[in-house]
Amino acid sequence: MLEKKRVKIIRLHPESIDQVIEKLESIIQWSQAHSNPIGYFASLYLRVTQTIKSKLGTGYFDHDERLEKFDVHFATHYFKVVEQFQNNDPALPEAWAVAFEMTTNEDLIVVQQLLLGMNPHINIDLGVAAAEIAPGAAIHDLYDDFQKVNDILASIIPSVINELSELSPLLYLLEDIAEKEEEAIINFSMKVARDSAWKLATELAPLTAADQQVIIQQKNTRIAKLSEKIIDPGFLAASVLKIINVVEVKNVDQIIDTLNAENELFELIEQGQDIILSPEALKNAPNYIYYFQTAKGVWTGDFNFKVKSWSKMLSASISFKNKMLLTMMGLFQKIVGNASIKSIITLFPNEGKAGLVKNDFRIHKGWFTLFISKEDYLLAPNGKGVTVDAHVRFGPFSFLFKEHDVYPAVIYEGGFKALYYIDLLGTQFIGDYTVRSDQKQVYSVLENDWAKAEETLNKQ
Repeated sequence: MLEKKRVKIIRLHPESIDQVIEKLESIIQWSQAHSNPIGYFASLYLRVTQTIKSKLGTGYFDHDERLEKFDVHFATHYFKVVEQFQNNDPALPEAWAVAFEMTTNEDLIVVQQLLLGMNPHINIDLGVAAAEIAPGAAIHDLYDDFQKVNDILASIIPSVINELSELSPLLYLLEDIAEKEEEAIINFSMKVARDSAWKLATELAPLTAADQQVIIQQKNTRIAKLSEKIIDPGFLAASVLKIINVVEVKNVDQIIDTLNAENELFELIEQGQDIILSPEALKNAPNYIYYFQTAKGVWTGDFNFKVKSWSKMLSASISFKNKMLLTMMGLFQKIVGNASIKSIITLFPNEGKAGLVKNDFRIHKGWFTLFISKEDYLLAPNGKGVTVDAHVRFGPFSFLFKEHDVYPAVIYEGGFKALYYIDLLGTQFIGDYTVRSDQKQVYSVLENDWAKAEETLNKQ
């Protein structure tokens, strides 16, 4: 996790996406040092920024240089209001003032805190930043990349909600609120916010700076009222939120660590794993506890796979062979139901810099093999990172469907949570693994924007 001993607020106007990332990390550190929930939104923001950075240079965006400039301008608005908040600046915009004032309100659940940050940043700052880097008629050339930034944010939110459910056991009740009460509470409509931000951008782009400020101020007043609706959504919804809040984890560090776990994956991928713990510390490190204390032995359980969106899967940039295999897997599971899993974990504590673990993993339906993987987990000496080296085969015709993948993982929450950045079938999945408190069961969700797999494994 981010080291609190390095707490500092970097007072700069970022000029690159790397500097945006550095500044967001400093805000998270400040939040942990002060036990202030401002770090919840900053952690979500960091994840979005890391994802945007990972797509630069891949052809995903129409214009990488302009997109990075857009990202920097967008983030600068957030950094400015954070510094205003920290300095008790009375000029803090109204919508942001409402959000920051609520960081000390223990009656709000984590998702409400996230929405209070998203609300002004998407509904106001996003449109303002777009108009700043593409004034006048140039705004229309930005439209496609503008939508892609919003698509990234929208794709990340479901994963964040899933992760938070580990800290908030009754979070599923929010679905009932979305169906029966005001959608603004939790089902913060990305489509509505995106359309609103784009409308604001096109309205501001042709105006002078003075005329822009008039419109921005008017918008701020309206968005502040929406924030008040998130805080106090009405009697029925508020009653449900109180129930959720009672059992939700309140520890700021633990919540930020959960929200920040995927960001740490990005750090491991980009920066390597060069921190070396002492031999004594390694024994208590999260990755050692996860594999050497919990995982060793034989595990069996259930597996379910489904294609969430056939249209997205078929339009994804993966090979025809892999699309065919995914189609077969999806249809097979839909027809025959859950498959079975057997996993055999073998330990080699003296291999590598911090130990090696081997996993013989098989998914099957009776005698019919769906998936086999021979995996080596090379533990990093930083106590958190893991490199997975996997040789996989699909179905009984392994000569047609086999591959070799190497990908990172990070272990956190004292060895009871793991996040895998899985390369499989020409695409990427995020694997979220949770160990039950008695260390006898592991539940996992492997997911991307068009497919989802669930595993429940029990120790034998």
